[in-house]
Amino acid sequence: MKISKNSKLINSILIALFLFVSTSSAFALPPDPDNAALLYYQVFLLYEKPDDTMKDMVADLAKGKIEPNTRTTQFIESQKTVIRLVVTAAELPNCNWGLKYSDGLSMELPYLSQIRHLTWLILADARTIAANGNYELAIDRCLTARKLALHAASEPIIINFLVGISIEKLANKCIQDILSSAPIDLETLQYLKAQLDEFDNKLIPMKFLWETEREVMASYMTPEKVGEIIPLLLGETEEDKSEEIKIANELILSADEQFCQKNLDYYNEYWAAVFSSFDLPYEQAYARLEKLGNKPSEEFKENPNATMAAILAPAVQKIYNNDVHRKTFSNALKTALEMYIINVQTNQLPKTLPDDLPKDLFSGKPFQYAKTAEGFILRCQGKDLVKDEIPEYKFKIKK
Repeated sequence: MKISKNSKLINSILIALFLFVSTSSAFALPPDPDNAALLYYQVFLLYEKPDDTMKDMVADLAKGKIEPNTRTTQFIESQKTVIRLVVTAAELPNCNWGLKYSDGLSMELPYLSQIRHLTWLILADARTIAANGNYELAIDRCLTARKLALHAASEPIIINFLVGISIEKLANKCIQDILSSAPIDLETLQYLKAQLDEFDNKLIPMKFLWETEREVMASYMTPEKVGEIIPLLLGETEEDKSEEIKIANELILSADEQFCQKNLDYYNEYWAAVFSSFDLPYEQAYARLEKLGNKPSEEFKENPNATMAAILAPAVQKIYNNDVHRKTFSNALKTALEMYIINVQTNQLPKTLPDDLPKDLFSGKPFQYAKTAEGFILRCQGKDLVKDEIPEYKFKIKK
């Protein structure tokens, strides 16, 4: 009797499956999401965040400060579903985070912190995979992190841009270390070079980001909205407020239409000077941006028209410098890939750099190239004016 009932149940299931398959064209499944952010938000819910000790270990492994160990390997293995979804999301060209831009300066950006944690996980996985000898897959993980950088910076907001820069630098450092630790085949080297070129073409221009920043801040320079800036930008207690901030606070509280219009005119003139600086060579641009960055703060006590610029103008010269550093590191990596490709093709490094390779953007000139006992060094010809040092990038050739 029991066998008969089970047979009927099985037959019923088979008939149901047959009917579903035969009519599947009429009940097609909806397509997968084409917005990467929807998958990332799912990942945020699935990711089992580690305790502080493991979080630091994963971050240190991602940065190359420690080697993979049993604990990090077990944790990464437990997050394979998360990693798979991140890889899938990173492949999608579109990433709209669904931000509520109408909230202005109070707009929430909670996903940026989450993206950092995912980056550490992906790059920790890359270094673990490389340690196990699968260098091609390790490179793919690094490229996933580079795609994460593009998605983090997909919104035209400066903080997103800075997070994207940070992720890109980490990914490039991981690529640099993997190239130096193993012989990579020609096909993988050429694929990696093409991918890096493609990433650079997808970046939002910095000028566009600054124009967005200018427009958002300028929208607050009306008698109706200027008061909204005070709780967002000024300290909550008296101890938090410098003398300059207290003066600016009083001026803003008594702002009228004339005050706002004159501040808006000053602010627009300030940004026009900033935008024109970006077209100058690095050293001149940095010096001019540094001077412009200090100008509103130095003037506003005597010139109330500079009040809003003194409060709202960011440290443009430092962000500009960060961007130049990022681009130069990327150019050094692409130049190094040419050296690796030549080495694979000829079994030796060239005596000099080929012509028409990406340049050191601190000087606008080609990198200085020197062979070493272990590989080669690419050295900038210009100085990073924030760090007061000449950047250099070391690469090894694994025999």
